[in-house]
Amino acid sequence: MNSFPHISAVSDEIPQKLLLKSEKLWSFLSLLGGLISFSFVPVFTKWGALEISAETTIFDRFFLTTIILGLASGIQALYRQFKPKLEPSQLLPKPALSLMQLLGLLLLTGTFLAAMLLSLAWSLIQTTVANCELINNLTPVFTVFGGWLLFKHRFDRRFLIGCAIAVSGLLIVGFNDFQIGIDKLQGDLLALVSALFLSAYLLGAEKLRNHWNTDTVLLGCFSCGIPLTLVVLAINHESLFPTSGQSWLPIFSMSVAGLLGQGMLLYSLKKLSSAFVALVFLLTPFTTAILARIMFLETVSWSNSFAFFVVIIGLFLTITSSSTFKEKDNNLPSYINSSEDA
Repeated sequence: MNSFPHISAVSDEIPQKLLLKSEKLWSFLSLLGGLISFSFVPVFTKWGALEISAETTIFDRFFLTTIILGLASGIQALYRQFKPKLEPSQLLPKPALSLMQLLGLLLLTGTFLAAMLLSLAWSLIQTTVANCELINNLTPVFTVFGGWLLFKHRFDRRFLIGCAIAVSGLLIVGFNDFQIGIDKLQGDLLALVSALFLSAYLLGAEKLRNHWNTDTVLLGCFSCGIPLTLVVLAINHESLFPTSGQSWLPIFSMSVAGLLGQGMLLYSLKKLSSAFVALVFLLTPFTTAILARIMFLETVSWSNSFAFFVVIIGLFLTITSSSTFKEKDNNLPSYINSSEDA
């Protein structure tokens, strides 16, 4: 009989706390890796923009990524055939959402992803890059409000102050380059729609990650986004694939960079809130600017450098907030064993 039951209880809690800290650390590092991967996408887009349209590029990215993920899922399915089956005690409880509800959410989330990329591409054609970037900086605001309104997410004062600092800093710096004009109104509205779709995608992906692993959500989102891109191509009478073999290289590069970025983003959503993920991706223009500086010798302005440090200050406040990391909920079920998550 144990004379010191409280010591035994404390010793059991220590490995659990260390495991939780390790999972949070890996989620944060995964998010930073996704940020770096996404920074390459605009560079590869600029590389292949002279030969193929934006609509064709987006469809080919979804099509190629779905094929890659489908093959990977097939290999994993074969691998699982040789793994020992789970004991009854290891099986996870029944999901809070039905399978049909999850499939419907998956279809919506994939459609939001495709719609975000399409509206962003169209906005860049009809308005300035500065206008588009400024409006897309509102994504964290929409994500916070949407999470609170739709899923009852709660955010403490520290998180909201950090979010306000990061977003307002970018808006103040970017407002100098903002151009107001009737000819740019449609493009500005499309940029606003793109920010809304991105927020909806992050919220939907966060909800799906509570039930499915990264691979399942990733494959589902890209495959569910293909129908919308096909409809757009049919309406615009665009070709499905590039006419030259050389054009496949930037598309393949964009697909790989986007796949790695989305995969690491979805992995991080297991422990990080979608609002914090949206805030971290405010750094994407700066990492892209650094890459453009290296690859295309483009200059980085002092205003961009100042905005970068403002965002860092805001992120420092949010990362020390309890609202950044999702609390572990033992009642959150899944169709797929979370221990197999990658």
